[in-house]
Amino acid sequence: MRVVVAAPALLLALCHPASADPMTLDFSWRGARGCITLFPNPEMRLRNIPAGATSMTLTLAQGTREMGGQDVPVPGNGIVPPGTIRTFGPCKPGLYEWTALVKSSTGQILSEAHQARFYPADETAAKQ
Repeated sequence: MRVVVAAPALLLALCHPASADPMTLDFSWRGARGCITLFPNPEMRLRNIPAGATSMTLTLAQGTREMGGQDVPVPGNGIVPPGTIRTFGPCKPGLYEWTALVKSSTGQILSEAHQARFYPADETAAKQ
């Protein structure tokens, strides 16, 4: 009887698509020059972007203070080049977080990813 119970679970595990992993966002402050009004984003790398994603909103925040963002097309290779968008730049040392919301062509939010790093030290924040 155990084989019969384990077989469906094994089948589900084998058929589970790799894209079901959560979307992730990564970036680095290395080379970033803060304290400028129109701050160019650093390179950002997204992984596990859901199928059907056509656009995304990238935003920068420090705590509850939103510093701006823009809508851009989802890059085919998952890499958002530096300077793709402009926000208010980090100035004071502290924890800043980028958020990516990816959407379908109808505007439905398909996934969301966050990455927080200390500026200018570039250390990642502990996951909560």
